[in-house]
Amino acid sequence: MPVKNRSKVIPWVLYIIWCMVITLLAYGTALRLPLFFDDLVHLPFVDKYSLVEMWQTAGSLAYYRPLPFTVWDIMYTALGRHDPLLQHGFNLLLHMVNGILVGWLAGQLWSKFALFKGQDPSGWLRSFLSATLFLLFPFSYQAVPWVGSLAHLFVTFLVLLSLATYWQYRQSGRKVWGALSLVFAFLAPFAHENGILVGPLLAAILFTGQDWRDRLMRNLGHILLWSLPALLWLPIWWFAPKAVDGSIGIRNGETMFQNSAYFLQGATYPLTWLGGWVRSRLGINDMTVTVVLGMIALAGAALIQWLGRATRRSLLPWLWVFIAAIPAILFLSFDYVINGPRLLMLASVGAAWLWTDVALVAIGWIHIADRRSLNRRWPRMALVLAIFGVLLLQNYIFIKNRMSLHEILGQTQQQAISLTTATNAAGRKAVFVNLPTWLAPGTTTYALGHEGVQFLPNYAPPETLVSVNTGLPAELVIIRYEAIRPEMPYHYGLGSSTADWPEIAETRSDVFVADYDLAGITFRPAGAFLPPPTSDEPLAFFSDPMGSERIELLSAKAIRDKNDLQVNLTWHVEGQAPDQVTVFVHVIDEQGRLISQLDGDPLGGSFPLSQWPPGTSAEDRRVITLEDGSETVLIGLYDRLSGERWLALSTEEDSWPEDAVPIPVE
Repeated sequence: MPVKNRSKVIPWVLYIIWCMVITLLAYGTALRLPLFFDDLVHLPFVDKYSLVEMWQTAGSLAYYRPLPFTVWDIMYTALGRHDPLLQHGFNLLLHMVNGILVGWLAGQLWSKFALFKGQDPSGWLRSFLSATLFLLFPFSYQAVPWVGSLAHLFVTFLVLLSLATYWQYRQSGRKVWGALSLVFAFLAPFAHENGILVGPLLAAILFTGQDWRDRLMRNLGHILLWSLPALLWLPIWWFAPKAVDGSIGIRNGETMFQNSAYFLQGATYPLTWLGGWVRSRLGINDMTVTVVLGMIALAGAALIQWLGRATRRSLLPWLWVFIAAIPAILFLSFDYVINGPRLLMLASVGAAWLWTDVALVAIGWIHIADRRSLNRRWPRMALVLAIFGVLLLQNYIFIKNRMSLHEILGQTQQQAISLTTATNAAGRKAVFVNLPTWLAPGTTTYALGHEGVQFLPNYAPPETLVSVNTGLPAELVIIRYEAIRPEMPYHYGLGSSTADWPEIAETRSDVFVADYDLAGITFRPAGAFLPPPTSDEPLAFFSDPMGSERIELLSAKAIRDKNDLQVNLTWHVEGQAPDQVTVFVHVIDEQGRLISQLDGDPLGGSFPLSQWPPGTSAEDRRVITLEDGSETVLIGLYDRLSGERWLALSTEEDSWPEDAVPIPVE
C-alpha cells in the first residue's frame, strides 16, 4: 500500500478499533444477558405475525415500529430461535457504528473551523472525542444492553446515516448519495417515531453552516425535501392498527417542565452527576437541584464557546439536543420519561458534540491566549484534559455500576430459566418465591430518575420468561412473600402476585426461594408439593399440648455434603393448624450440645403450617452450613409466641425425648 494511502487508512483503523474497544469495555457483559423486560412481549409478537403482517399492524402493542421487528424476524428465521447472544451483539454493534458516525460527522461538520494552527484538518481529534463521549453517554445504560430498546439504537443509526449520506451528497454532488439519504430518512420513522426529525436536524446543520445565507434557497429546498419522508410515513402510522389510536395529546405545562428538566439533566451530565449528592447533603428538591446545576452547566458551556470565538457551528449541538428532546417533552408523561433514559439516545449525539466543542474550544483558547508562554499554556491544557478525563471515568463507572445490576438480574433470570426447564421436564411446575423483577442502587448519582434496571414487567405472563429464552413451553409461578423479604443496600422489586398456596398445593410443584446478598441473588430448593400419602406409617406425629390438633412427619432425612447439611422433611397436615405453630431443626453433637439450628416455617419460611389446606403434603428442604463432625438432627414443632413445644409421638403413641425426633446424619 502506498505511503499516502496508508496515512489515510491508519487513522480510520485506529478510530474503528477505539470505538469497538470502548463499546466492549462499557457494555461487553451484555453478551451474557438473557432476553428480558419488553423482549417478553416483543418477541411473542414476532412469533405471532408474519413479516408482511408486521408492516400492516402493531397488534396489541401501543406503537407501530415494524423495522426492529423485521430485524428480529430475520434473526429468528436464520437460526430457528430467538438467540440472546446474537440480539445483544447486534445492539452493541449498532451502538459502536453510531459512535463511529457521530465522530465522523463531527469531524466533517467542524472541519472548516480549526481551533488553532496545526490541528488535524480531517478533524480526527474532534472525531475521537465526540465518539467517545457518545459511546460513554451515561444514560445509554438502559438502551444498549436491552434488546427491546433496539428501536432507539436503530432510529439513531438511520438518522445519522441519512445525515452522513446527505453530507456526502453535499460535498460530492453525486445524486446517488442524496437518494440513499432520502431512503434512510424514509425508513427512520419505521424504527421509532423520532425518525421524523431528520428534516429538522438537517435544518439545524444547514442553518449553522457558513453558507446558510449564500445558498439559502437551495438549503430551504433540501430541508423541505428531506422532511417529505416524515409526511409520507405519517398516514401509514396513523392508520396502522395498534393498542392506542392515532390521536396526539400535548401534555400540560407542568409535565412539559418536568420532562424538560430530565432532558436538561442528561444534556448537562458533566455537572448534573453531582445532583444526587447535592440533593442528599443539602436536602434540596430534586427538580430544583437539576435545573440549577443544568443551567450553570449550560451557562459555563456558552461562556467557554464565546471566549473561544464561537462560530455559527457552535449552535449545532444546542439545536440538536432541543430538536431531539421536543417529541418526548411535548407528548410523553413524566412517569414514562423519568423511567426511560433510553429516550435520551438521539439527544446524546448533540450532548457529545457540545462537550467536545467546549473541551476543544477551551484548549484552543488557552493556546491562543498563552501563545508566547509555554509555562502557562501547558498546565492549563493539562487541567482541561484532566477534567475531561474525570468526566469520561465518571461516565464509565456509572455505566459499569448499572451493568452490574444487569448482570445480577441476568444471572438470577438464567437460574430461573434453567430450574424451570429441569422441573418441567420432570413433570412438575416451578414455583419461585421472591424472584426480583427490578434492581436499583441504594443512592442515585443524578437527582432525577431511579437509575435502576427492570427485567420482568407485570404485564408479561411469567411463562414468557422461559418460553422466549428457550423456545419451550413452560409452567411456572412467581409469587411474593414479604415476611421473608430481606433488607439490602440496594432497592429491588418482587413479583406482583401474593402466594395462593391452596391452589399451588393442588399441583405437583417444586418451590425455590430467592436468597439475597451483596454478591448476587440465588435460588435454593425449599421444598415440593406431593400427592396424598400412601398407607405407609408416618415417622412421627405432633400434637398441640391440648391434643386437639395433629400434624404428621411422614419422612425425614439428613444428608451431609461437604460442609452442607441438607435436611429434607415431609409433612402432612390433615386439619387446620393454629397460627403460631412452626418448625425447629436443631443440630447437636455427640455430647448433646446444640451446635446449629435452622428454625422457621416450611418452604424457606414462605408457607406457614397454618396456611396449609387440610390434606396437604409437602416436602420441606433446609440446608445448614457445618464443619465436618458427628452430629444428630432434632426435628419438632413449637409455638412461636410461648416457645412451648408440641408433643412428639411415635406411631405407637410413645413420646420422643424432649418432644424432638432424632434424625441421624447420613
